[in-house]
Amino acid sequence: MRQNALSLANAYPVGYEDEGRFTPLLDRILQDGLLTAAFQPIVCPLRKEIFGYEGLIRGPADTPLHYPAPLFEEASRQQRLLELDLLCRRTIIGQFAQLGLPGALFVNVSPLTLLYEDFTNGQTLHFLNEARLDPSRVIIEITETHHIEDINLLQNALLHYRDMGFRVALDDLGAGYSGLTLWSQMNPDFVKIDRHFIQGVDDNKTKRQFIKSIIEIARSLGCKTITEGIETGSECRTLCALGANLLQGYFFDVPSTLPRTGLDPVHAGPLKGKAMPSHRLTAACLMSPLAQVPGHMTLEKVGDLFGASPDMPSVAVVHHDEVLGLVLRKDLLNLLAVRFGREIYGRKPIRKFTNRTVMTVEIDTPLDKISQYLANAIDHYTDEFIITEMGRCAGKGTLIDLLRRFTEQQVYIARYANPLTLLPGNLMIQNTLEQALEETAAFTVTHFDIDDFKPFNDRYGHAQGDEVIEWLANMLTGEAGTEDFVGHVGGDDFIVLTRDDDWPERCRRVLRRFGTEIARFYVDSDRSRDGIEAEDRFGVRRCFPFMALSAGAVRVAAGYGWTRERIAEEACRAKHLAKKIPGCVWTLIDGDTVATEEVFHHAVRHEEDKQAA
Repeated sequence: MRQNALSLANAYPVGYEDEGRFTPLLDRILQDGLLTAAFQPIVCPLRKEIFGYEGLIRGPADTPLHYPAPLFEEASRQQRLLELDLLCRRTIIGQFAQLGLPGALFVNVSPLTLLYEDFTNGQTLHFLNEARLDPSRVIIEITETHHIEDINLLQNALLHYRDMGFRVALDDLGAGYSGLTLWSQMNPDFVKIDRHFIQGVDDNKTKRQFIKSIIEIARSLGCKTITEGIETGSECRTLCALGANLLQGYFFDVPSTLPRTGLDPVHAGPLKGKAMPSHRLTAACLMSPLAQVPGHMTLEKVGDLFGASPDMPSVAVVHHDEVLGLVLRKDLLNLLAVRFGREIYGRKPIRKFTNRTVMTVEIDTPLDKISQYLANAIDHYTDEFIITEMGRCAGKGTLIDLLRRFTEQQVYIARYANPLTLLPGNLMIQNTLEQALEETAAFTVTHFDIDDFKPFNDRYGHAQGDEVIEWLANMLTGEAGTEDFVGHVGGDDFIVLTRDDDWPERCRRVLRRFGTEIARFYVDSDRSRDGIEAEDRFGVRRCFPFMALSAGAVRVAAGYGWTRERIAEEACRAKHLAKKIPGCVWTLIDGDTVATEEVFHHAVRHEEDKQAA
């Protein structure tokens, strides 16, 4: 095959200008099956394992039709798209089975193939039977190889493959109007977020907000998200913190004819770890038992299961530990109760009747997050939701139990939270430290304190001082990740606990922003002299510069005999070291290493601005 590819490449150079210059090359590809499949892993961050693979196609090497884009463009121009599409499916399915790869297989399918007169149903199932591959492992990915304005065509394609029993994925969500429209109308099993929103997501707040919104909508619809195009560990960590279900990109592996079957330990680090413990109750306190049935079980057998268990209101439908959705007792019995219902539906697999819009949450999801998800749910018609652990079905929760426990938690928070910022107060900070010490993972504690806050508070009054404190609280919570803990010690002192490796850069952003924007809280006359005149603690009137922010951080390594008191002492020592240097400064104590960094100094910046002017 290598010789054929080289001879074809020499015969049809890229620069050849005849309109039919690639016709013989495409003829040979389709006639002799000169295609190769490459597979790229799709990773599940919860389980830290490979969920499945996307099957990608390659034409003969060293030819103009090696990559998919020119290959499909040429096939479309010659009205041979159906022929190529079917050959791609057969090649990918066959090679996937030969390699014995684990997990699911995502197969790209063009909806345009449905328009061909010689299109026949069941071709994909035929290829799966040839390869002896279980159809339940295959996910059809509806892909627009060409721009398609007809939303009905995309809708028909999705319905066609879903009616055949396949799960379906929608590609490049966010890339155009059609994707968002189709999602809202058809609710696919998976949506792939366009790679444009993934690249640089760690440094782009707008992209993070977009992805967060998509993930929350998908969760409420019982739909899984796939973020493709991940290239860096920082992007991976950010997407995990946002709650992405599945991850794909060069960071894990490039498409390969011999892909890895296990996750490289180097790549496992940035994946989602155990959440930072806090005072908040989680889904674990709501969990009750939930019966599970495999997706291939017939509807008739599930009906018999309900008949034998009169008090069982629902069952979860699973496939290889993956939760597909929920079947309610009343819905199934209604199907069987219609005339000839058992004859019509009884032998069909239960996965075809599964309600996929039931919300699924992880066992460590805080109650306030669950409440938020349910409030934003678009189509949630049952009072039950599924609780998973590491992506596997663990039980269920109900809205009644959620309401009761959430109300109890709100009373607790109202009693012990800081009344100004509503952030956790000292008791909850202490409890969180104790819980963190029980974990085996290292973490960082950072103590933030505003310099020269008292003179400002005396000069401008408590209301203005409270505005500064609330502003800082919002800044800290905005920079904190979803697994971080932010507490308000009191006054102008705050605590942040995190396990994230990128915390130093986020801490610098807080200090830099504080130093850059703090002047807006002063009147013009004070801004003109870079500070205020006020009495110090000894009653002496003197000038005080603009407020600055000091941060003292301590890295708490596992297994070194740390206590809550020792952490507080070390964080306080780091903070005092930072305060010795004017400006916005932070000090990090990590074992025997003590590092201090000046992030922002207003006087230096002011002098630079005057020189520039």
